[in-house]
Amino acid sequence: MATATSASVNSSFPLTTPRLHPVQRTTFICPIPSSSVPPRLSSCRLRLRIRRSTLTHVTASVKENVGRLTKSWSDFTSLNYWVVKDYYRLVNSVNAFEPQIQILPDEQLTTKTEEFRHRLRGGETLADIQAEAFAVVREAAKRKLGMRHFDVQIIGGAVLHDGSIAEMKTGEGKTLVSTLAAYLNALTGEGVHVVTVNDYLAQRDAEWMGRVHRFLGLSVGLIQRGMTAEERRFNYRCDITYTNNSELGFDYLRDNLAGSREQLVMRWPKPFHFGIVDEVDSVLIDEGRNPLLISGEASKDAARYPVAAKVAELLIRNIHYNVELKDNSVELTEEGIALAEMALETNDLWDENDPWARFVMNALKAKEFYKRDVQYIVRNGKALIINELTGRVEEKRRWSDGIHQAVEAKEGLKIQADSVVVAQITYQSLFKLYPKLSGMTGTAKTEEKEFLKMFQMPVIEVPTNLPNIRNDLPIQAFATARGKWEFVREEIEYMFRLGRPVLVGTTSNLTSVHYTSYCSQLSVGISESLEEDRGILYGLIADPINQSSWVISGNFVPLWGGT
Repeated sequence: MATATSASVNSSFPLTTPRLHPVQRTTFICPIPSSSVPPRLSSCRLRLRIRRSTLTHVTASVKENVGRLTKSWSDFTSLNYWVVKDYYRLVNSVNAFEPQIQILPDEQLTTKTEEFRHRLRGGETLADIQAEAFAVVREAAKRKLGMRHFDVQIIGGAVLHDGSIAEMKTGEGKTLVSTLAAYLNALTGEGVHVVTVNDYLAQRDAEWMGRVHRFLGLSVGLIQRGMTAEERRFNYRCDITYTNNSELGFDYLRDNLAGSREQLVMRWPKPFHFGIVDEVDSVLIDEGRNPLLISGEASKDAARYPVAAKVAELLIRNIHYNVELKDNSVELTEEGIALAEMALETNDLWDENDPWARFVMNALKAKEFYKRDVQYIVRNGKALIINELTGRVEEKRRWSDGIHQAVEAKEGLKIQADSVVVAQITYQSLFKLYPKLSGMTGTAKTEEKEFLKMFQMPVIEVPTNLPNIRNDLPIQAFATARGKWEFVREEIEYMFRLGRPVLVGTTSNLTSVHYTSYCSQLSVGISESLEEDRGILYGLIADPINQSSWVISGNFVPLWGGT
């Protein structure tokens, strides 16, 4: 993959003894007065011999060892080290249960779920059955998926159960880890939500990890875009429900607007019990303050937007209006006001009885700040917002204050009626409704202070199962965009000669289009995938035929997850 990332730190747990390099000895032989030299050596003149290369080697070796010692000592004295060390007591308990769980036939293994529930009704707690329950899930995963939880994955499951954030490196199996905490907390019968970042991952995990839960007698639900209220109601009542953050938020808002109990789809009066959020830093930090809105029709001014769009085409930047990029605002000049009033045949753009100013200003904002294939795409006659952080199309979102209508008018689309917000909530407020919440991601430690402040959720770095042998290259900085893409093109050609496929991720569809054109002269198979072709992109990545080609895509971070 032709990209460079900052270097990641190899897991240093358990604490290892630094590897000492053999040190070449350097001998300093200095002249000694002949009077003090034995007679047999008096004829020898000694010289000072300093081998610079040897000194350099020794210095580098010492620095390396000091660095490793410092890193090891830092890890040893960190709170995370001792927290993880304490979790190994649970791991030992799980491993102790494993022999007796392994010999159970399938019929007896599946009855463990009812046994655990009976014990909970008898007064035992989740902590009392945690080790045995984890051992049961481990054995079920081995039988149904062919995957056995590693010891470090047991630690990850315990971190999730404790309501913390498990930071696990890419490829360490976060998806499999979630089965441990999801199963244990589903035993109470109050429902568990496993929240992913898109429908694809929710469906994949429900089908894949659901095999483990169904084998153990739990019901597994899935919430997807386009489902009816009855389908949603059925799936929310399952023991474990897989969904994405957007569907979860809008279902909660719609339930709050419901006129009767029959219209509710979530579990009321307690719709939230325990949640596991995948890519938790993206959901709660990057998108945490983005509001989810449900709007109602407010006005009948749809006909004004196309007229304002035509007026905006007449106005010239820096002559008729000025742009402030800092806050994405525009300001009409005297010349612009005069031209707009003449075009609209009005004496005052701000006339209370015939207000045009808002429509003209929105048309100018749509012209200057909202670019096709960057902020939105046009699909099936609709302008759909692209989330610039994730690259995903958000079909249910609309810009407020008339901006979305102005974009529709600019593109010549059917104008949907202006709206007023009737219900809204941010992701941060939504997930605070969970009495118990956990998350998992590969990058959360840098945001730990905010997680602690907002959600009282510590971040625990789960050690890797094996030492990290990947070589992460440093970030490359370029003076110009052309220089950057020249470097990427050379890297693609080099990888092509080695027979390696390349996936190039960009920040927008427009960049993908431009770069595909820029590199079209390469004698390499080119596949371009825009946001609206996301299903095609899955196939391009998975198809072994593309092993000697390269794919350009918009932001592809949410496309897949580990196991």
